[in-house]
Amino acid sequence: MSSDRFLRILLPLLLVPSCSVKENRAVCPCGLTLELAGLPVRPVVLSVAGEGYSWTEVVHADTVLVLPVPKGEVTVSAVGGALAEGDGSVRIPEGEEAPPLYLFHADVSADAEQVVLPVVLHKQFCTLELTFKGPPGYGPPFEAVVEGFYGGWAPDGSPAPGPFSRRLLPGSDGRAVLRLPRQGDDSLLMRIVFSDQVVRTFALGSYIAAAGYDWTAPDLEDLSLQVDISLTSVTISSDLWSQTEDIELWI
Repeated sequence: MSSDRFLRILLPLLLVPSCSVKENRAVCPCGLTLELAGLPVRPVVLSVAGEGYSWTEVVHADTVLVLPVPKGEVTVSAVGGALAEGDGSVRIPEGEEAPPLYLFHADVSADAEQVVLPVVLHKQFCTLELTFKGPPGYGPPFEAVVEGFYGGWAPDGSPAPGPFSRRLLPGSDGRAVLRLPRQGDDSLLMRIVFSDQVVRTFALGSYIAAAGYDWTAPDLEDLSLQVDISLTSVTISSDLWSQTEDIELWI
């Protein structure tokens, strides 16, 4: 262990007010040890809050911190990949994709003299890869728009209601990629747009559910879908299913 890291652990312990055997130890602070290892992103904003207590630090590497916190319940949170609001929530500006958010949130009982807490950040977004295939001439001004009703995350990482919208222009290889925030239901929509006219709206959330996707998983997986556009229909498929919808598309 380096000397700097040793001091970071030792110094808070030296600052903890000592309690003699004769004193009421219930009023003594709790030594809260926070263990951060294998950080998926850097930096991470680490915060601890309790009744009459607040502490925040920006962490740039794996570390171990020991904090004297008041007895009772404290909330520990760690946010990486995005900036949180003052209340700890993260909001996505309309028209933008989700940030690459990694999050940890826990309510901790600090009634013991020492508490050790591993801080493990979890992936809160799904990278959706859409591969479009169509007849000659289907390219620009062809676009797709993904819309939803969850535009961010609450402090505990749960989906926060709000508008979400992202316009996609597939590349020359037909690929378009966007990051989706954690969803609370299957209400995501995808609109196929040609020459500024919506030619078909799909229940994208239902198709993602049909692929067996789990929005409640601690770490969200990435997902790939294929979108095959013909002159009369659009087929959306994954490795598990295929769904075709009729359209009227004039190239």
